[in-house]
Parts: sequence; C-alpha cells; structure tokens
Amino acid sequence: MIRFLFANCLCLSLIFFGKTAEAQNYPTCYNAQNLPVSYYPDPSIPDIAIAITTGNGAPVVLWNPNVTAMMHPATIEFFYYHECAHHALAHTLGNYFPGAEAQADCWAKQTMAGVGVLTPQKYQIITQQLVQNSKPGMDWPNGATRVQYLNNC
Repeated sequence: MIRFLFANCLCLSLIFFGKTAEAQNYPTCYNAQNLPVSYYPDPSIPDIAIAITTGNGAPVVLWNPNVTAMMHPATIEFFYYHECAHHALAHTLGNYFPGAEAQADCWAKQTMAGVGVLTPQKYQIITQQLVQNSKPGMDWPNGATRVQYLNNC
C-alpha cells in the first residue's frame, strides 16, 4: 500500500531552498515502510535530486541547491513529490524498474492534485520547465516526451 501520510498541519521541511533563504512547507513524506523521509542538500549530485536508502535503512532525498536555485518554485515542489514517490512506491527498496520514473511523475502529479496544490497555472510552469530541462532518461528520450507521459496520467 502506498503510504504518503499528511500531518494535520504542514511540516516545515529542510527541502529545496531556492534563491531565498526560506524553506518551503510541504507535507511530510513517508516511505513504503511508513518511515519519514529526510531531505539534505548536496551540491555534488548531478541532478535536481535523488532518492536513496542509506546503509542503515533510512530513507533520504539528496537535493542540489545549485540546480533548485534555477527552478521555479512550482517545479521544485513537483520534484519534492516526485522524489517522495520513489520512497512511497518502494523504488528505493529494490523495486526500481523501467517505467519507475514515469510512475513517480504520475504519482507526484496525482498527489499534488489530490491535496489541492496543483493549479492549471502551476502545472503549465512545471511542464514548461520539464520540456526545457529534462535530461534523457530510461523512461523518455526528451522533456517533450516526458510531458506527454505526464499529461496522460
């Protein structure tokens, strides 16, 4: 069962600092084993963020503040949910497969819509930045194809 539990109030996450020194308020992310996910900045990773499980089993997302500084807050929020999806869907627990990135994108979009934070304007910004900035991956050859998959979720 997918576990992504929301506290009654939004928790202040140490996630995705952008150009300002303000943290964003996002719901706490939980992995498939109902463990809270920790978020840490790491400017050495070659992407916006990566979901991992540490050697002691702790779910973690490492995010690159240099990359997020160039992104719109809506896109940063999408990637918060996208990386959470990797944990919630157990991709970081050995269940990573071709299609996992597209599955994480769909989960992020559906979860954002479900909690009422995905407006049409925000979705337009996200898809524009995905077209412009997505690297080829195992689930899509370019950003335009990634957005086509996302539109079909």
